Amino acid sequence: MTTTILIDHPYQKSFNHQIKENLISHLITDKKDYQVIDLKADRFNPVMTENELAVYQAGKVLDPLIEKYMEILKDTQQLIIIFPVWWYATPASLKGFLDKILLNQFAFYDEGNGIQPLLKIDSAVVFSTSEQSTESLKERCNDSYRHQLITTLKDVGVKKVAWHHLDLIGTISSEERQEFLNRAYKNLK
Repeated sequence: MTTTILIDHPYQKSFNHQIKENLISHLITDKKDYQVIDLKADRFNPVMTENELAVYQAGKVLDPLIEKYMEILKDTQQLIIIFPVWWYATPASLKGFLDKILLNQFAFYDEGNGIQPLLKIDSAVVFSTSEQSTESLKERCNDSYRHQLITTLKDVGVKKVAWHHLDLIGTISSEERQEFLNRAYKNLK
């Protein structure tokens, strides 16, 4: 089974990158195949251009990086997504990734009968962090970022989605952070 870790955080010393490194360490120990998509390290441009939009419905791409990501996703059985919640949403790069990668005739098709999934990803495990409390996020945005991402993943063929969120990241103790890291790899199973 190939695991793909998708991370969207610009700061390499962030807790989000600690989650990524922790998971990689366990995957290596267990001799599991994995790949990493680091949107910031890859200098991924999340903005859909007019030329890209012109070929979008035909399922075509103009950017070789997008083609690379599509090949990675074709080989993915387990997808791990790691990101911070900023202003009640996923970072722009993650949203742009979904917009540019989940193409008609690649991730789905729609012949007027509704979206039919094409990806064959068994599971996705999402790890998110926020400065705000989970309760505050629910109160202020009704978890809209969660609903949007889960619905999108299921629409394109991800069979099972699990979500693990660590709130109050700026004020919790190092012990609480470590507990989250200790559980992270177990949450993949």
